[in-house]
Amino acid sequence: MNPLQRNNLEWVRLFLAVQVLVVHVGDHLGYKIPEIVKHFPGVPGFFFVSGFLIYSSYVSSNGRGYFRNRFLRIFPGLLFVTIGGLAVLLYGRGTGLVGQPGLLALWFFSQITIGQAYNPALFRHIGVGVINGALWTITVELLFYAVVPVFVFVERRIRSLVFVLFVLCLVFYLIGPTLLYTPIYRDKSAYDVLATLTPLPWGWMFCSGILCAKFFPRIQPLIEYMWLSIIPMLLMVVFGGDDPLTWSSGNRVGVLYYMFYVCLILFVAFGLPIKRLPFDFSYGIYIWHMPVINLLLVLNIDNPTLAALLTLLVAANSWFLVEKPALRLKRWTMRPV
Repeated sequence: MNPLQRNNLEWVRLFLAVQVLVVHVGDHLGYKIPEIVKHFPGVPGFFFVSGFLIYSSYVSSNGRGYFRNRFLRIFPGLLFVTIGGLAVLLYGRGTGLVGQPGLLALWFFSQITIGQAYNPALFRHIGVGVINGALWTITVELLFYAVVPVFVFVERRIRSLVFVLFVLCLVFYLIGPTLLYTPIYRDKSAYDVLATLTPLPWGWMFCSGILCAKFFPRIQPLIEYMWLSIIPMLLMVVFGGDDPLTWSSGNRVGVLYYMFYVCLILFVAFGLPIKRLPFDFSYGIYIWHMPVINLLLVLNIDNPTLAALLTLLVAANSWFLVEKPALRLKRWTMRPV
């Protein structure tokens, strides 16, 4: 039995999705959330877990059914939520959008392919101004999925490839905002555009997951002690600043803080007793929470509890009616056994 298949990563992903939900509910519905929630950022955690799982899945299966599996995991749920987002759009703008079938078709197509960042100006008066702004990470994830087979092929000849890419992406992450700060599209800098449309600035996070998967036998004996990483994390929360090493919240988390955060994720995933989660609502919560928040804003309802409950409800429907039936068609899985 592959030791990587015995894990609590489904619980980790659920926690990360809920963290993103809670932060966005606080930001957009005017609800003050406990400050500590922001110090366990969801998106960097997701990128690490994706690097770990997707690389492991590809290598363990020798690439069999890789693209089929990735399609089944992402696109059925993505299509479902895009239909929901379209409903929010039509309700929010009414007849103002009915006469724009071409625009709606282009937006819909972009949402279910790799153009999730596309947001026409006509939509900016609905809710927060972007129907599903959280989906920029789907574009980043899909591009990462596409290059994993290339990584595996090339690293057979260049064994240090992943480490080199880790360093290069980390350097870009650190100095990119300073070098590429000039706005090139509305108020977006070149770095902002690259961070939204490509995995380049986030590649070191994906690569950290890949490296942990590659060297898991060496890491495994240390995992039982990794709970201690919470100590330096708390010290950085209390005493750290907004520097690129110790910054402890948001997507642009500090590098040193991120490393200890990864250790904590590994401890939860592999150091605690394995508890099988009978469902996986994490993807549904992540992709549905912003359309739900936008709907409530259109209805002038700023109730955070209702936002959380509605998100959980539609995520459950997404899992049982769409995602789970699609996942039964997968030929290989890294789900815990």
